[in-house]
Amino acid sequence: MRVLESLEEVFRLIDKIKFGEIALVEYRRSFIPEFMTLGLLYYGKSRGLPVIIDDNFDSLHVIQKHLEFLGINEDFRDVLVVKTGGKRNVGNVVKRIEFVSEPVIYIRNYEEEGRAVFSQVENSINIVLGLERLFSFVSSISEFYAFILAIQSFLENEKRKAFYLVNKDIASSAKFNPLPELERVSTTLTSSPP
Repeated sequence: MRVLESLEEVFRLIDKIKFGEIALVEYRRSFIPEFMTLGLLYYGKSRGLPVIIDDNFDSLHVIQKHLEFLGINEDFRDVLVVKTGGKRNVGNVVKRIEFVSEPVIYIRNYEEEGRAVFSQVENSINIVLGLERLFSFVSSISEFYAFILAIQSFLENEKRKAFYLVNKDIASSAKFNPLPELERVSTTLTSSPP
């Protein structure tokens, strides 16, 4: 019973994040993305909100396998998945965005496909996985800021309450570390200890 009470306390904290906001969750090697994804999935179910996952480069598949290792079997069949790159389909893949190394083209494709998915729902929980991997393909400062401005343009999209789960080690090893700009753009920030 105490676990359910604790979970509801966490859900009340998530309730405080408004639709249109972006919560940035930075982590190092840990099970934070697995438990955060699972927790947000349960939160969405408890609040009657659809969950949309941006799965970049099979990140959701990795999370599913880590959860299986812990004895948690989740097929994510109730989740709408927007997939970029990768080959492993997990969940209900509703859009597949071809990854192209030219950020301006990729961003345009993502915005078009994303608009189509979000137009199908009133409000949603949006979990973004593997975002840091997209930044590893950025080769110039103009490409970098094209990505940042695209992310910033999603602020105030009141159809979603967004959670960007970002591995600090991978992000900080990119040619252009996105963490300072992601922290600036986000409305809520939580970070695991160094």
